[in-house]
Amino acid sequence: VDGCSRLELRVFVKDIEMETDATPDVNTIELTGYICKPTTYRVTPFGREITDMLVAVNRAYNKSDYIPVICWGRNARFAKGLEVGDRIAATGRIQSRDYEKKLESGDVMKRTAYEVSISSISKVEQ
Repeated sequence: VDGCSRLELRVFVKDIEMETDATPDVNTIELTGYICKPTTYRVTPFGREITDMLVAVNRAYNKSDYIPVICWGRNARFAKGLEVGDRIAATGRIQSRDYEKKLESGDVMKRTAYEVSISSISKVEQ
């Protein structure tokens, strides 16, 4: 808007909990959902391990939200072994990050990714 970027995020929640004895972390999200496409594992030029995933989170009336998720390091190594249909529970934060995409023409385009960066992840037995 007017030359500025803006992210509007709408989240449907089941429960809201307020921590009264601790400072709340204002950017924490918990997801339980299903891996809905094959995970993508890679290593950055700086040697950091990353796994990208798309997680389907079900909601009422046979609807689902598809959440892009990124795991780093130890979590990336764990997540690369997940398969389509696996149910996961994950905690993380919503983030945006800039990256460069090399196009087929050889040109480089700057883009922004909006995703959930995972701090803990586990497979949930169904």
